Amino acid sequence: MAEYSRQDAEDAANIVRRLLNRESEGLELEPDVAVSDIESDASTFSDELALLEDFGANVPAVRIAEEKVPVSLSFAVGRSDGWPLFPRFGKLDRPWRRHPFFYEYAHDFLRTILGDQREFDGFTSLTREEARETFLRRGADFVANRIASVRNFRNRSGETWHGVSFLTFRQLLRGQQVTTPGCNFTVSSNSSGLRVFWSGAYYVTPNYFSHPTSPTAGVLQSGTYIFGIDGGAYGNNVQWDLNSVVSLPGSPHVHLNY
Repeated sequence: MAEYSRQDAEDAANIVRRLLNRESEGLELEPDVAVSDIESDASTFSDELALLEDFGANVPAVRIAEEKVPVSLSFAVGRSDGWPLFPRFGKLDRPWRRHPFFYEYAHDFLRTILGDQREFDGFTSLTREEARETFLRRGADFVANRIASVRNFRNRSGETWHGVSFLTFRQLLRGQQVTTPGCNFTVSSNSSGLRVFWSGAYYVTPNYFSHPTSPTAGVLQSGTYIFGIDGGAYGNNVQWDLNSVVSLPGSPHVHLNY
């Protein structure tokens, strides 16, 4: 994990705050820093907060390093494929309020959460205010690390870096594509033939990494991550190893106890 400055931390907090508020237009980023992954999470999380507010519900969470961290609704209610709640009805300006059947549909979708605000299906919960603050604080740490890491690589561009590959991403979801350094990374597990998923450690939602274990390899941008698996005896339900928190750049490998 790169050491970042106070200015990096302030810039990162501003970036995440603007992404949560859908104010990405005109956002100034260093030329080789991509945050489209964080923007995608922020957009979905903002929609989820708005929906949960309409239902007066809390946000599902898990504990990472003894701190509660918000979990995506689609994952919390048992959709390990990350099936989105909103695209059928759109996203901007809470259009579900205008759809005659949306509340019945959403109530059925959220019935597990609405049925028990304390504990459900192995999750705990946060108030919406706590969840937003946690996303902002941990997301800012994630982005500040990325800013500092990419800058360090840029400043040492004449040197040979082992374990680095170049990736091409959109800087923002509607922005230009940029080339940015990524960290080569391997994941192993106790069982073979499993699929591996990753998530930023500020908002738990499954993103496919690679398969099959063990080990399996891929490339990730700098940031702080958790990892999980599915397949084999675990079926389609992603199991997160919440004790294996990895900050990149750093150790190029993690072993999951599954």
